[in-house]
Amino acid sequence: MLSASRIFRELELLDWTGHVELPVNDMLWIASQLYVKLNKTDDEVCDACSKAAPIVLSTTLGNICAECVEDMNDQIDQQRDMLSDE
Repeated sequence: MLSASRIFRELELLDWTGHVELPVNDMLWIASQLYVKLNKTDDEVCDACSKAAPIVLSTTLGNICAECVEDMNDQIDQQRDMLSDE
């Protein structure tokens, strides 16, 4: 079974000769990111930010996570405020 710790062990076993060696913290981060990406389905990945998210809406624009929807709403509110100030 694929796990973040197994991915980390595989990263440790790679031959880093002639390449930039990564610190342990960076390899742990890469292992956790790979684990999330490899274990999520396409429906759980946001098309706008390419991040896996627990809440993803299927729209005509593609799959969009709740965080991106909130960001879009904030941008729309800012645009409305700018137009109403003029």
